[in-house]
Amino acid sequence: MKKLSLLFIIISLVLALSSCSNKKELYVLNVGDYINDELLMAFEEEYDCYIIYKEVSSNEEIYQSIQYDNYDVVIISDYMIDRMVKENFLSLIDYSLVPLYNEEELFSDAQTLINSECAKYKDYFIPYFWGTVGILYNTDVEGLEEYVLEKGLGAIFEESSYKKGMYDSSRDALCIAAMYLGYDINTDNPKELQEACNLLKKAKYDVWGDDNLKTLVQTGKLDMALVYSGDYLDEMYQCEADGREINFSYYCPSQTNIWIDGMCITKNSENKELAHDFLNFFSNSENMAENSDYIGYCPVSETVYNILFDPEGDYQYDYEDELFYPYSSERRVYQYVGNNQYNLLNDLLEEAKSKSR
Repeated sequence: MKKLSLLFIIISLVLALSSCSNKKELYVLNVGDYINDELLMAFEEEYDCYIIYKEVSSNEEIYQSIQYDNYDVVIISDYMIDRMVKENFLSLIDYSLVPLYNEEELFSDAQTLINSECAKYKDYFIPYFWGTVGILYNTDVEGLEEYVLEKGLGAIFEESSYKKGMYDSSRDALCIAAMYLGYDINTDNPKELQEACNLLKKAKYDVWGDDNLKTLVQTGKLDMALVYSGDYLDEMYQCEADGREINFSYYCPSQTNIWIDGMCITKNSENKELAHDFLNFFSNSENMAENSDYIGYCPVSETVYNILFDPEGDYQYDYEDELFYPYSSERRVYQYVGNNQYNLLNDLLEEAKSKSR
């Protein structure tokens, strides 16, 4: 209790000092552990400001948060950018205030993706990272790797004796299941989504989780799980740092979700110029490389990729190219289809979770 009281006093003093200062304040909302804290401090020093930074656990929590509190910058996924643009929560980017962002430095396929599937909202975000959804599996389990490579997505969706985990997200669970069944990943057809729900129920998942799934696979409590590519990279880096054996691998099918996260400025931002400065700061190639190295996700910028993989550079990455180049013409970006689909997905997820064990 003494520690908590002291912490409360310290936070109160910091807030009090902040309120008395003439420094500008920038309110940034993001999902957990998805930015380098040292870069946030470097931005504060360079622009003589305070960043009021808040983390939540999902895009949906960010959506809820901005309806009650004012934020300047939000870092969100493609489909949530789509939704928030349609509902008038975001501002157009003034590219003259983000001179370090150069679309030509992005991978050519990333440019194609942004200018096709993200075309309707591309002027509302600066690309942050991209990746895929696939299967993380434990390589210590005899015969499992062969099974996953043979079955593909069927390994996670078909009945088997393996211990399986499913991402506790209506969009990821149901839309990837629909895609496995041959339907559009963004289908809003109730019959098709019900079939996807029935598939999840038959699969009988041992765990419905989120970021914990990668650790459960690594520790052998699960044999496999549906995860983001970044979850695999996170766990791999952590094992390397801890000196632990990397006893897991990642399978990414040719047909799956490819996602792009972006930095956005809210419509209600009270400090839009500083918000653009923030986007510009994180568009600096060296800052992007440092941020990518900290987070472990795949940079959208080919320039940053070359910095990370330069054998004579500071980082000297030598991982498989596929992990850091997630594009495939068969992979699809989630779209926000509408409230009816959103509500249906949530209802079907609860149905699947209640009957899949």
